[in-house]
Amino acid sequence: MTDLYLSNRTHAEQYHQKLLHQLNNLIRPDTLPGCRDPDLQTFYLEFKKRIVNFVADETKKQKKKLLHTDNSHLLLLERTGLIDAVVQTSFRTALWLANRDLEIPLEEDSLPLALVARGGYGRQEMYYSSDVDIHIIQKTSASEKEINQTDQVIHYFDYLLVYQDIFPTTTGTGPSQLNTEDEEYNQTRLSIFYSLMEHRMVAGNPWVYSEFKGSIKAASLVHKEQILKECFKHKTYFEIQNTVFQQEPNIKEELKRLYWATSLVRIRESHEKINQFELLSELYNKQKLSTLAFKNMLNGLNFLSRVRLILHCHQTGAHRDVISYEVREVVAEAMGFKNQVREFFREYYFQAALPMKRYCRNLFWESITFTTRPSKKLSGEFGLNSENQIIFSEGHENHSWDPPTAVFDIFLWVARKNYFLSYPVIRSIELNLDRMTPLFQNSAEKAQVQIYFQNFIRGKYFAKTIRYLHEFKLLEQYFIPEFKNLSGLLQDIFVHMFPTDIHVLAALDELNKLEIASEADPFLVELYQSLRDRTTLKLSVILHDIGKGIKTKGENEELVGAHAVPLILENLGYVKNQKLIKDVAFLVEKHLMMKDLMLLDPDEDDTYDMIWDLVNKDVDRLKMLILLTYADRAGTKMRMSKSQIDQLKYFYQNTLHHKKKVTVPKPVQHEFISMIRLPKDLQSQLQTYNEFKKSKDGFVAEMFFKQERPSQLVVCSRDHQGLLFKISAVLAFNKLSIVEANIHTLGNNVLDVFKVCDISGNPVEFSNFFFVQKQILEDLNKIFIENIPMSSLYQGRPLTTGIEEGKYRDIKLKISLIGNAVKVETHDIIGTVMMETKVFAELNMEIQRSVIHTNYGTASNIFYVRPEDVRQIMREEQKFKKLLAKTLAPLVHPEPIFPDQPVP
Repeated sequence: MTDLYLSNRTHAEQYHQKLLHQLNNLIRPDTLPGCRDPDLQTFYLEFKKRIVNFVADETKKQKKKLLHTDNSHLLLLERTGLIDAVVQTSFRTALWLANRDLEIPLEEDSLPLALVARGGYGRQEMYYSSDVDIHIIQKTSASEKEINQTDQVIHYFDYLLVYQDIFPTTTGTGPSQLNTEDEEYNQTRLSIFYSLMEHRMVAGNPWVYSEFKGSIKAASLVHKEQILKECFKHKTYFEIQNTVFQQEPNIKEELKRLYWATSLVRIRESHEKINQFELLSELYNKQKLSTLAFKNMLNGLNFLSRVRLILHCHQTGAHRDVISYEVREVVAEAMGFKNQVREFFREYYFQAALPMKRYCRNLFWESITFTTRPSKKLSGEFGLNSENQIIFSEGHENHSWDPPTAVFDIFLWVARKNYFLSYPVIRSIELNLDRMTPLFQNSAEKAQVQIYFQNFIRGKYFAKTIRYLHEFKLLEQYFIPEFKNLSGLLQDIFVHMFPTDIHVLAALDELNKLEIASEADPFLVELYQSLRDRTTLKLSVILHDIGKGIKTKGENEELVGAHAVPLILENLGYVKNQKLIKDVAFLVEKHLMMKDLMLLDPDEDDTYDMIWDLVNKDVDRLKMLILLTYADRAGTKMRMSKSQIDQLKYFYQNTLHHKKKVTVPKPVQHEFISMIRLPKDLQSQLQTYNEFKKSKDGFVAEMFFKQERPSQLVVCSRDHQGLLFKISAVLAFNKLSIVEANIHTLGNNVLDVFKVCDISGNPVEFSNFFFVQKQILEDLNKIFIENIPMSSLYQGRPLTTGIEEGKYRDIKLKISLIGNAVKVETHDIIGTVMMETKVFAELNMEIQRSVIHTNYGTASNIFYVRPEDVRQIMREEQKFKKLLAKTLAPLVHPEPIFPDQPVP
């Protein structure tokens, strides 16, 4: 153990003894209220009150110290020391209660009982919200009288500590001697036994603990092979697909990589230390770890442990170990990265989590015996073992990789045959990466590299190969230098679970599944297989976000990416295929367009005209755009559901087979209406419109209840500026959310139909509907008939509710122009439509139709406007966007939309 850890141990024990002394003075059982009562409720409550206040004060001091030290080992020891002191005090108090009625008092060190810490508590790695796992050991040979006495002590202990909920505590009981017969351990027993192997006595009889300790050691030797096999099942923690690059990483899961690597070595080689910090030191001292590996693993453990401690200061419950979006700025600041979230994550990814994963992987795999006998010969230097792994042939373990590009032969086998790389091959590649850097390449070498890449892309398992190339940094060094800028690049947290580079690889995986996975959607598979050139689509997926890494502030990433495509593809050897280059550039630029197109009105001829104009009448381009949209979405939090894939299918089929509307003569229309019975919704709208035509006020509104569906508001009015703004304002201030809107205009007459829910997205309940209906219709009449200004009607009233307040810090805003339609994408907040339509009204823009969409907390609203309005937005796009952002801003803050006093 290093001097630092010895010093930490000494300091932590002094701290523990100090706490015990304080608790002994604070908790004197014979002085607590109710100590002699048959009913101990008063006693328990007073005990809890004193302990809870004591723990709260000490925890506050510990959290303050956390901000001023990076010695995570000491912080965890001290936290464990506090818990030990409370557990020991609770146990001794329980013993005092049990002794009240006994002539001969029981002594702690003579009881046939011991309290043993297990798991993380046993390792002395306790975080602020960690579970306190205690195993109560009872002497196997105890008499019936002794068992009754210990049961009484346990009963009081449970009431003092476990049921009082001072810490999240779990207890189990068991004998001091385990059955070491050679029987199989099932999964549950193995899980319990693992935690018992990480044991430490906290209180009770040391002789009972000693007996238990020997029994555990004997059982672990008997079942050693079974335990090691169970450890080996956790090899998935070290696979390339199990990435550290998460935008909201779970720190507990990341620390498990180290846990399973060190556990495997500790169990196999019978190392004594169980504390992770001290075990790493022991492995280093015994030359199981190199200096570089030890430093990187220790740095990763220290960094991640401190992050986890900080997380527990700000989060509780199931997500307490996750660096969620809501707390990442606080965590970054506490770690010394104030207002530098991106820099914090780069430190987390590249200096802590990734090095720790790689060195843990090395430690894990180096503790495993490999199958070195090839079942198939691949070349003179390489073979294939029974587990489908590429291995070195006998005598070629120190492969020279000369020339460096010889490594690509390995990846060709992966791309074509779905082989895996054995650990020795992976380590050999990593150790020789410096030699593989392409400093100088002649034209012949460059041409060879280009052929390799093109063969990778043509391979059946292309996604797996690209992931390997990225893992070894060969993708950026040899093929696409621009990809380096995407590594660890954070994205919109509401959409993406991965940084940009891993998102691209995830999207590529999903595309590859259309070629190799039997469970893939039949429509998408058929679409993929029908492509004349799949290479174009594969390259488009790889490059679809390339602009994010090379754009400058204010630039459009899709345009920047599209402009970069020709040079990238030229470097990859596709210079002679100009159609491929143009198609890839098109797909990169328009890869978000399909989502926008699907929001347009499917009944309008213009929608399909825009689609065919977009793809230049090229059916294959349309297919690739659909498949790129699917792959891109599948690599995010917003994976497409079966119904959404069906929407893609219908969209594609409708686009192929759409027939333009033919004008029907008026007499035929009238005859048709007379012939059929209108659906109930249309009949209601017709009756409302009829009342409007008869009305002298030029305004009529009705609201209809729909069972388990959004309610329907029908508004008929004379057309005038700001009409849609006023209607949506009434709905917003009455806490209704618009989920769909259909705007119909003929001459000066308007028929608007809104589908509305409550602010939680649920249909309006019948018991509440008539109150809501009355309020909506009264407010509409006040505005449209009595001409009361909205600023008077809603003066001083904020829109933000407890649901939205604090959820968003600022406005997320994206604007797209699609023909004569303007798509505004922002947070789905009550009042969004109101404020968006307010901007159009202020700029004298005429909204002819609108389509409202909400999904995954995002509102994507389409507004059809006049051609001159589109041209105005194109000329002044930044001004339009700033005005929208400024107008929407009050929605994320609890302030009135119409203040009592003018805003200065």
